[in-house]
Amino acid sequence: MRISEQAKHENRIRILEKAVDIFTAKGFDATTTRDIALAAGLAAGTLFNYFPSKETLAMTMVTEALGQGREDFQRRRTGDEDLAEELFLFVASGLRRLRPLRPFLGPVLERSLSPFPRKSVCQEGEAARQEHLHAVQDIIAGHGFAEAPDYVAMTMYWSLYLGILAFWTNDISPNQEETQSLIDYATRMFVQIISGVVPGKGEAHAE
Repeated sequence: MRISEQAKHENRIRILEKAVDIFTAKGFDATTTRDIALAAGLAAGTLFNYFPSKETLAMTMVTEALGQGREDFQRRRTGDEDLAEELFLFVASGLRRLRPLRPFLGPVLERSLSPFPRKSVCQEGEAARQEHLHAVQDIIAGHGFAEAPDYVAMTMYWSLYLGILAFWTNDISPNQEETQSLIDYATRMFVQIISGVVPGKGEAHAE
């Protein structure tokens, strides 16, 4: 019997919801696709009709959360922000949406967004990276840069962003306040680099 598109949609939502619960309770590495399928009321092999791997399933959550973060960013921006402030708002909006996934995100991001060469690339992770970088390039272009920064600048940005993510997943400060300070410092430093501005000795990067 063929399953309807509505039923497929409902199954997909149920898989994602159950996966969050199990990943949070057991951790990403200890969770199996069988655990998720059974919790979602599906046959063990059926889950692969929706997600080809556990990593893809988890990164789908990340991609959707970051997409919601971009929408939040568009609503919250006023147009009066300078470039560093706008980049801060963009990054912080994404992390705010990722917060419910934070208990298990470390190994997911490490495997799916790692800049090191890998035998297999998570397509969902690569799509998330490309969407994020395109959004950053649009933000930068909106502040008067005639051309998008070259690959050196964007590689530098991505390295800073991965550092922020890695720190954030382990940040035990109240409301991850230390991460907010790191975002502020990193975005201001990045803007200085692409603007060709070198701060004077001892000059504060973040007030």
